[in-house]
Order: sequence, then C-alpha cells, then structure tokens
Amino acid sequence: MKGRIQIHATNIEGLGAKNVVKNLISFINKEFYTRVELVYLNNNDYNIPNLNIKNYNRVFPKSLSRLFEIIFSRFLFKNSKTLVLGDIPLNGIKNQTLFIHQANLVSPDINKYSSKGIKFRVLRYLFRYNIKYVDRIIVQSDFMKEELESSYKALPKKIDVIPLPNTFDFELHKPKKYSKKLVLFYPALNYKHKNHEFLLEIAKSKTLIDFEIYITLKKKDFKKYENLEFVKNLGVISHQEVLEFYNKTDVLLNLSNLESFCLPLVEAIYLNIPILTIDRTYSKWMCEDFGYYFTDLASFISSMDTIKQDIKDQNLKPISNAKKKFKYNWSDVAAMFLE
Repeated sequence: MKGRIQIHATNIEGLGAKNVVKNLISFINKEFYTRVELVYLNNNDYNIPNLNIKNYNRVFPKSLSRLFEIIFSRFLFKNSKTLVLGDIPLNGIKNQTLFIHQANLVSPDINKYSSKGIKFRVLRYLFRYNIKYVDRIIVQSDFMKEELESSYKALPKKIDVIPLPNTFDFELHKPKKYSKKLVLFYPALNYKHKNHEFLLEIAKSKTLIDFEIYITLKKKDFKKYENLEFVKNLGVISHQEVLEFYNKTDVLLNLSNLESFCLPLVEAIYLNIPILTIDRTYSKWMCEDFGYYFTDLASFISSMDTIKQDIKDQNLKPISNAKKKFKYNWSDVAAMFLE
C-alpha cells in the first residue's frame, strides 16, 4: 500500500484476535507511524502515542453496531486506502487491504465445522457483497487461503499468507520435574467451535484420569463442567496471565474444531511445551510432527499415555519442523501488512 493509509480496527472479536491486533498496532506505532494517517478504534486499550486516533463510540449493542459499521461504512469513515483488521470489508471504501482471522467465514460446505448459525450466514453474505472493495487479503495460514478460495469466487488475486509470531520475549519453557499428575492447559473462551464439551467425553473414560485440565471460562459457562474433578477453571484471564501459566503447564491441550490460526499452538511450539491436540487441518499444518493427535476418546487416552511416557523419558518430539514456518518477528509482520 503506497502512500499513507488509515487503519480500521473497531470490529475485532475474540481474545486471540484482540491480542494480535494490539501487537500489530503497537509495532506500527513504534516503527511505521509516518505511514499511518488515522486509526479507528473503539477502546483506549492501546499505548500508541505516535498515531492519530479516532475513537468510534458505539451507540447500538455490539453485534448490531458491527453490522451498522460494515453496511454504512462510507458515511462513517474516510474513503481512502485502508487496512481493515476486522474480517469483513467496509462498504464503499476503496483500496482496502483486509486481514482475516475469522475461520467461520469459510463456507460450511468446505469446512463442516464452520458455523451455520444466522450470525455467520449474515457475515458471509456481507463479506461476499463487499469484497469488490478489497485489493489484497492477508491470512495467517495456507489452509485458510485455500478454504477461502474454495468458498468464494470473486476474491482479489493478491492473497498473502503471513504467519504471525509469538507474543512474548522470554526464554524457552523450563520443563517441570516429572509428576504422575500432569497439568494440561486449554486457554479458550466458550465458543461452540472451541469444543469444551469434549471434557464430558473424557469423563466417560474407564481408565484412571491422572491429570488435571485447567481451562479459562466465565463462571456461568463453567457450570456444565464444575462436577468434573479433573477440570479446574481459572476464569477469564489476561493474555499476560496465560503466558505466566505456561510455567505451570506440562501439556498444552487444544480441543478446537475450527481455527484460521491458533496463537496458543505457536506459543507452545516456541516454548517447547508438548501439544495434545485434536486432529484437524489447521492443527496438522501448525504442529506437524510436534503434535500428539487425537480424534475421539480412545485416541485421546492413547495419545495421553504416549505423551506421559515421553515426558517421563525426556524424549519429546522434535520442535524444528513445526517452528520453521513461524520465522517472522513483529517488525517484519508490521512491514508486510503495510506493503
């Protein structure tokens, strides 16, 4: 994107997406602020003194307000080159670069785990209608690019894959001394595709459950699992608290059926924390041989037994292949987003 641009970042959903955008804008502020004419935000949770900020104050409830912004964009925002960080193109704003991290934009005909609910039916319709205003799309993975291309006919020719880096600067995770009761950690909010209900399947196991699973749900969402003795709820915690809990973690657990990219997997790969993950296209792309995979309760128990033995023997899977694709730092990423 030659010349000065504006950044639209008011429509960000999900804790992971918000952390990504916060890091991206922070590095743009630090190194490329002269390229940015204006940044639209809807909160003040950013330390960006060099950038010209315009806070968009919502009048309607969040979901309705997002639709209003997408449909009536030309009346709300300046019509100039725009980096859109919220998945859906803006109506009537030309020369957009669109960053997509919402996997539910993929058609359910292409990925059966993509939501068929009314919310995402509407968002997919608006995506399809407004895509004519987009010159370039950025996604975080090859599989997301392929699934979007299979879902929509009229995408721009320029679709760039930019895998994002980890979000911390500390050294490799120091493995704890072997313990018979391992600590598994699944940092995820209660979205349907996050598949927390698999915890109820684990409870059906007839073998000894000699591990604890720590999750991060709101109190009301945890009620369904509060009688499971092996499940502990930390409540909703900050990303910094997630990073700190990695020091108490033996195994990162991933149950999610659908992702465009999964930041905890990247973090675990960098920290050399073993990953026990559901077998899906995105997890295979991200973890490669480093992951311990499962598809059902039987394979979960089998992979759990393998991972316990590997930890005991200090014979974990090699990290090198999985780490290769996450080669960029945040400065690289910020520069590539502004190309």
